[in-house]
Amino acid sequence: MRKIIAIILAVGLTSCQQTSSLEGALTEADSLYAIGKRSLDSYPSMRSILYFQRALDVLQNNDSASLHRKTRIFAEMGRLYAQQQLYTEAINRYQLSLTSAEQTNDTLGLMIAYKGLGNAYQRQDNTHEAIRHYNIVEQLATQQHDEKMLTSIAFHKAEAYINAGKMEQAMKELPQPPYQIEEADEDVFHFVMAHILDWQKQTEKADEHYASLLETGSAYYQQYVINKKLQKAIQLRDFHQSNNLFNQKKAIELNREMEAQYEATGTIGTVYQVLNTEKEKAHLQMKNQQIRFYAIIGILSLVLVIAIIVTLLYRARSEQMRLARNQALLEKYNEALKADLEKERAKATTPQPKADIKTMTIRESAIYQRLLISEKPMNEADTTIMMELIDSLYPDLKTRLTTFGVIKEHELRMCYLIKMGFKTSRIATLLSRTDSAISNGRMRLYKKVFGQPGKGEDWDKVMLSL
Repeated sequence: MRKIIAIILAVGLTSCQQTSSLEGALTEADSLYAIGKRSLDSYPSMRSILYFQRALDVLQNNDSASLHRKTRIFAEMGRLYAQQQLYTEAINRYQLSLTSAEQTNDTLGLMIAYKGLGNAYQRQDNTHEAIRHYNIVEQLATQQHDEKMLTSIAFHKAEAYINAGKMEQAMKELPQPPYQIEEADEDVFHFVMAHILDWQKQTEKADEHYASLLETGSAYYQQYVINKKLQKAIQLRDFHQSNNLFNQKKAIELNREMEAQYEATGTIGTVYQVLNTEKEKAHLQMKNQQIRFYAIIGILSLVLVIAIIVTLLYRARSEQMRLARNQALLEKYNEALKADLEKERAKATTPQPKADIKTMTIRESAIYQRLLISEKPMNEADTTIMMELIDSLYPDLKTRLTTFGVIKEHELRMCYLIKMGFKTSRIATLLSRTDSAISNGRMRLYKKVFGQPGKGEDWDKVMLSL
C-alpha cells in the first residue's frame, strides 16, 4: 500500500510540475517576444534579437505550442538579420523556422520561411536558389488560395529576374493589375516597377518609383537608387549632381554607423538589465516552486487519505449488507427446512410422497446409474446431462445458487452432485478431488453464504432443502 501511495504521489507531482513548467515557459517566451517587438520602435534590430534569443532559450520543449512560437521567432530574427545585410545568419534562422513549421504542419509559417530564404539568397545574388524557394511559396499559396501571398511572390520573383538581367522573364511574372501590395512589399513593388518602366523608356514614371524608394525605402534600396543615379550623373558629367548624390550616400552610411553605435549601447544596457532580472526571477521561481511543491504534496495526501477512508467505509458497508442479507436468507431457509421436515414427518405413512418422485426420477436416470459406478472423473457430456436433469426437476435451483454467490463452475458441479444424493467420496471421485477438498468446499460455501462457520453436512441440508 505504501508503494502504491508513493507511486501515485510521484506521478501526480511530476505531472503537475511539468504542466506548470510548460505554461510558465510559454508565458515567459511570449513576454520576451513582445518586448523584442516593442524594441524595434526605438532600436534597429540587435536589441530585439537579444530578446528573441532569450525567448528561444526559455522554449526548451518540442511540444506543439513551443514549436509554433519558435517558428515565429526564428522568422522574425531572420528578417532582422537580413535588414542588417547579415544574409548567412538570416538564412540560418529561416532554416530553423522552416524546421519548426514542418514539425507542426504550419503552412503560413512554411510560406514565411521559404519567402525569407528566397529574399536572403537573392541578396547574395544566388538567383537560382531564390527562384526555387519562391516557387515553393507559390505552390503553397496556390493550395491555400492566398492571393496576397501570390502577388507578393510574383514581385519578388520579378525582382530576382531583374537582378539577373532577365527583364522579359520579370515582365512575365507580374500579376494582373490592380495590384494589392502589402506594406512590407512596397519597396519591392517600387523597385520592380521602376526598372520595368525604365526598360520600357517611360523615364518619368520610373523616376517616381525611384523617388519613392529614396524617400521611404530601406537603406538597401536607398543606397541602390543613389548608386544608380550617381553612375548616371557621372556618365553625363553632371559634377554638381554627382557631388550631391555622393553627399547623400555618405549621410546614409554615417546615419547607419550612428544607429549601430546607439544600438550597441542600448544592447549592452539591455544585457545588464536582463542579467539582473534573471537573477531576481530565478530566486522568485525557486520560492514559488517550493510553495507549489508543498501545496501539491498536501493536496495529494489529503486526496489519498479521503480515498482510503471512503474505500474502507464502502467495503465495511458492503460486507455488513452482505452478511445481513445472507443471515436473512439463512433464517428463511431454516424456517423452510423446519417446515419441510414437519411435512416429511406428517407424510411418513403416506405411500410415495410427492417429494420422493423427483428423487426416484434421479435414481432411475441413466446418468445417475453411470455416475454411481464410474471410477473416472466426469466428462463434459456427463456434466451437461446431469445439470440438464437437475434443472428440469428444480428449475430455480441455479438461480438460487447464483443469488447465494455460488458462480464458480466446480462449485456448481459439487452442488448438483449433492442434490443428486451422492456422498462425499463419490463426489470426490467424479470431480477428481480429494475427500478433504470436497468437505472443505462445502464448509467454505456455507460460510460464504451465511457469514458464519458450518459443517459440510449443514451445506448438504441446505442443498437438499432447495
